[in-house]
Amino acid sequence: MKRARSSGADAAEAFAIAWTTKSAYIEDDVPKVADDRQEAGLGLRVARGKRVAFTSTTLASASDLRPVIAMAIEALRRVPEDPDFAGFPAESARGEVAGAWDAETAAADIADVIEAATTFTGGVRDRKGASVPKAIFRMQDYAIRVSNSNAVDATHRGTLVFCATTAKVGSKDKVGEGILKALHTSLGALDYAAMGARVAQRAAENLAAKPFKGKMEATAVLDPMDLGEMILQTVGAAANGKNVHRKRSAWIGKMGQEVASVGVTIRDKPRLPRGLASCVIDDEGSATKDRTIVQAGILKGYLSDHYHARLLGVASGNGFRRAVATVEGAYARPAETETSNLVVEPGTRSLEKLIAEVDRGVYIEKFAAPEVNEYSGSFAQEVRNATLIKDGELREHVKFALLSGNFYEGLKKVVGIGRDLVPTHAFLSQPGCAYVPAMAFDGFELVGQT
Repeated sequence: MKRARSSGADAAEAFAIAWTTKSAYIEDDVPKVADDRQEAGLGLRVARGKRVAFTSTTLASASDLRPVIAMAIEALRRVPEDPDFAGFPAESARGEVAGAWDAETAAADIADVIEAATTFTGGVRDRKGASVPKAIFRMQDYAIRVSNSNAVDATHRGTLVFCATTAKVGSKDKVGEGILKALHTSLGALDYAAMGARVAQRAAENLAAKPFKGKMEATAVLDPMDLGEMILQTVGAAANGKNVHRKRSAWIGKMGQEVASVGVTIRDKPRLPRGLASCVIDDEGSATKDRTIVQAGILKGYLSDHYHARLLGVASGNGFRRAVATVEGAYARPAETETSNLVVEPGTRSLEKLIAEVDRGVYIEKFAAPEVNEYSGSFAQEVRNATLIKDGELREHVKFALLSGNFYEGLKKVVGIGRDLVPTHAFLSQPGCAYVPAMAFDGFELVGQT
């Protein structure tokens, strides 16, 4: 940062991150690749007047600094002026959030990761005929430092555990597939044998599933893992200050209005204990604080990084570049407005109770790819693991069907909220995390074969 200023920048911001990755890749029940590596990177923003430029580099030695600084200064000559730029953050914070960094996980070696993967595989193979086609188990221990020319000098450290697993049951042209993800800040907090049993059960149910025929408008109970991604794509986008400023948010002009059912409260909680994205600072060094986005169905606030906070008249603290599934590549992009831990306030019902209250519907554990249009809220998603519900009981497993509807409208028709929060992420390297329970929605349609 100092070198950038002495080279011609009026102001500068340096974001450095160093991390270790220990991972094990399972293929056909056997660990094929074990990876243990250390990496570091630097993202540099410089400003001269109203011109702002960003460059980045991996860090192997001090000699890597000179080229990236030179590129940044050269870029200042090429970029246009930004009339809305008003400087870098000037207020920060110090401290740690409990459980964001786990000492035992940080001290774990590659053998511990392989043991977790092997325990998972054993849990799958306890079911007759089940196997693991592929799975990845990854642990990262990382530390960041953010410094700028306004005397901000802030640090944060964390640990991340990410598991993406599959199981199959059957053979040849008749195979059932199960898919399951898990995330945590502690390697020892996950039950890998139970994960294996669960994904094997999903595979067996998928094998027994029958093609769904016709159409059915009914209550849809959605499992937290994919539901969390849908909420990040909609609520996360609609409450995003950058989208609001650019008139690209579905919730523009709706402050104080109803955007969800009265039982729905959603908060961004960067200081959630053991939260995957928890920290006292964001990736620009700004202090974070918990804030309410939706309270009892009413829109209460937006999220913003430092740049857009001034334009919208809201608090900053949501400028992120690191993701929760992997921190790789975080240094290669500037911070933008993103959620930290987006938490849907849980209810009191167990999943079983939630299902028991449904007369006619479907319980969906996994979509092929949970994708929702962030502007319109419309979606039509292929169902991978689903079970029909009749008179409060799980009945027939089904496949070859689409669940379609509008998610923004669905938020206004929430008829049940579970009690158990499950963390999930956005796309692999994209910032953003959600903690959601299972939820029941009216108004969606299940469409099968004709």
